[in-house]
Amino acid sequence: MPDQPQAPPATIQIPMRFSSIAAVEEQRVKLRTSQQDLKRKLSDTSLERGSEKHIRLQIEEVTLEQEELKLDKAQFDLEVGQNRIDRKVHRDACRSTNKRIISLGDDLWELRRKLRAHDESVGKAAILTPDSEGAFVSALLRLYKDPNTSKKRSSTMQTDMRKKAIIAYSALATKGDIKSYSAGPGWLRCTISGEFKPEIDIKAAHIVPASLGPELVDYVFGNGTGSRLFSTDNCIMLYRGLEQAFDSGNFVIVPADPAERPIRRWKTVLVNESSRNQRIDLSTIGHLGLLDEREIKFPTDYRPAARFLYYHFLTSLLRCRYYQQPGWERVWAKMKTGQPWPTPGRYLRESMLLCLARAADGGICDDTMGELVREHTFSTANRLSVHEEEEIARRIQEIGERRIEEQEKEAELGRAEEDEDEEDEGEEEED
Repeated sequence: MPDQPQAPPATIQIPMRFSSIAAVEEQRVKLRTSQQDLKRKLSDTSLERGSEKHIRLQIEEVTLEQEELKLDKAQFDLEVGQNRIDRKVHRDACRSTNKRIISLGDDLWELRRKLRAHDESVGKAAILTPDSEGAFVSALLRLYKDPNTSKKRSSTMQTDMRKKAIIAYSALATKGDIKSYSAGPGWLRCTISGEFKPEIDIKAAHIVPASLGPELVDYVFGNGTGSRLFSTDNCIMLYRGLEQAFDSGNFVIVPADPAERPIRRWKTVLVNESSRNQRIDLSTIGHLGLLDEREIKFPTDYRPAARFLYYHFLTSLLRCRYYQQPGWERVWAKMKTGQPWPTPGRYLRESMLLCLARAADGGICDDTMGELVREHTFSTANRLSVHEEEEIARRIQEIGERRIEEQEKEAELGRAEEDEDEEDEGEEEED
């Protein structure tokens, strides 16, 4: 069972927010002064390269670079709020900035790994091995030693999960479905739309990304949950177009009945209004907007794990807020009245939820986040360091952004193929 609450909610620190571009520039001047001072320290010829002091100064240097980019993001937010730039320009600028922040985070963690190795070599920290004692050893090994997971094993696990999900969701077309012309032989059902499509078009979609790894999943969600990463608890059968929209966080799956215990009824809610007219090649769902407030008709009694759906809901909403995608305000407003996720459940580690919020947008740590902490998280006496939790949050962000880029490339390729098909049809008609 996942860890149960052991301590009261942590104090929520509200990061600096800016009310004007002038305030951003004032902070930028202070930051540049700090950078110049740091540059002088790093250029000191007496400083031993690779020493603890040198590594710590490098960590500070990268941190200041990140802070500078966060100031850029704050300025973009102010400019779009003042209608000085449009939403598309804002989104593109934020995506480029966020990509750079995440990349610098990778550099930052590499320096922290070096610092850990240095401390181990001089006896300041215990050497970390699979036989080490203490809490969260597996998570620490994943973070600091970065063990390689067998791709063959992951592929096998993915295949096995897909087979089990087809059974759990009764996705395979029956003779009756084929006879009624609802499906062809071997076709599979999309759980959300209820429509059958050729097997190649139906994906066994992960809710929590598999690349996070079972060790970090155990830490984020509680002991024992990592083993469910490749289980049907973390999977839903989706038509490829809906999988792309789901991974991009354009829509989420939330409880349909606020009073239901346990949760059996679920519905889809659109959180990115700009995707409302996104075309979906399904007879019942011609565009994504038709998913808004639509209840899912599950073909069996099986349901995915609520904690994993909550994770997807939270990370999708945080991303939409970060990029100020139209529609997030509506869902965020519902959160303040207990909607759209009213059912209390200890789904995530409290400190990790706050790290995810700060990583996405510091201003989210307000009273609403406090309510989420009390209702939907657990805390334990032991936890990783703040830096280690921030690295997990960064990896979650990186995985999400990378997956969205992949989905966009796939969608662009699909559109190009459709255009080619239309051109070929036009040439045939001319002949």
